[in-house]
Amino acid sequence: MMKDQWIGIPEERFKTYRRWITPKSYLCGTYAAAVLLGYYQDHIDESVVPNYIRIKNSRKVETLAHFLQLFIQPKGFPTVSLQVAHGLSVYFSHTGVNLRGRMTMVGGWQRAKKRIDQGKPVIVGVIQVLGSTYGNHWVTAYAYMETSDGERFLKVHDNWGDYKKVIPVKWVNGTVSLP
Repeated sequence: MMKDQWIGIPEERFKTYRRWITPKSYLCGTYAAAVLLGYYQDHIDESVVPNYIRIKNSRKVETLAHFLQLFIQPKGFPTVSLQVAHGLSVYFSHTGVNLRGRMTMVGGWQRAKKRIDQGKPVIVGVIQVLGSTYGNHWVTAYAYMETSDGERFLKVHDNWGDYKKVIPVKWVNGTVSLP
């Protein structure tokens, strides 16, 4: 691995989703999933989101986010990786897409690195007890860097308005991804 250089998906691709902002607290799992699916639809496989929910390359998130909330956070409560991954799996079953959400409960560097190396973003959970200045939150990672000092970072869409936020990997507690 190259040190002190970002590896991953170009941040310009996430500029499209910069206004995909969580409208109220606790829906960050839903909005991180919306960014993940929006990216997949726009750049990997447009069939992951049916056209009646979102048109490819659309800048609108409302319908997709409302639809995902039904499966991920129907009551609007905070989530853990199991709920986000399961919610995505139920969404895929409902829309007839042959995919399932995958998750890790702790850590995330290896899963995030693996998916990003495949050209795929990954949802990562960050938690306050590990130092997250966000508190407990879900973001969508698309690039990583390890410094020559051994520090590890992710570049993320934070769904609070910053599509190129840099966070330390030490904040990460779990991931949700697609195969």
